[in-house]
Amino acid sequence: MSASQPIRCVQDFGKLTSNNTTLATRNAFIVKTGILHISVSDAKNGGHVGVCNTTSTTVGMVTAHVNKQSDLLLRFGHPASASVIGITTGTTTTLELNHPDTKILKGDYVTLIGSSVAAYNNSIKHVEVLSVTEPQRVNDYKMKIVVNSNTSSISTAFVGIATVAKSVIPVLYPETNNGCDAYLQEAQLG
Repeated sequence: MSASQPIRCVQDFGKLTSNNTTLATRNAFIVKTGILHISVSDAKNGGHVGVCNTTSTTVGMVTAHVNKQSDLLLRFGHPASASVIGITTGTTTTLELNHPDTKILKGDYVTLIGSSVAAYNNSIKHVEVLSVTEPQRVNDYKMKIVVNSNTSSISTAFVGIATVAKSVIPVLYPETNNGCDAYLQEAQLG
């Protein structure tokens, strides 16, 4: 029996490229497996490739160096999501979750999807979790998280159920002035 496992693409992010030592990024994506398959071409040099929460301060950065004409798997985190059953608008936004074990932590970045009110999906897109309220028996073990999103201008009440999920930004830091071409996919083993 072989010890190797097949790798299956879950999300393809295409090519991150830089022609010098300038940082290259893509839009934030929702974490589905937490495993990034990185392949660097032979056209340029290698670089540090991975994910972070923000591109301005590299908060939550997880990278690995990938040599020219090489590839690797990078375990950068874990998926985390929860069903949102209520939203309180304001200069910061409170999301009421229906489950106490979400694995969403203070400092994570999250994205809301599936709301029937599109304004919430547009406003809560890759925003920082400012606080997490521990669930208690008195509130049926529901959990609340406060996110850094100003939703005070949204006048339509949240109805139904949506999903909030951990999200990250793919990043590339080239090794030299020759730049780097990296191809990224979120992958699943087995």
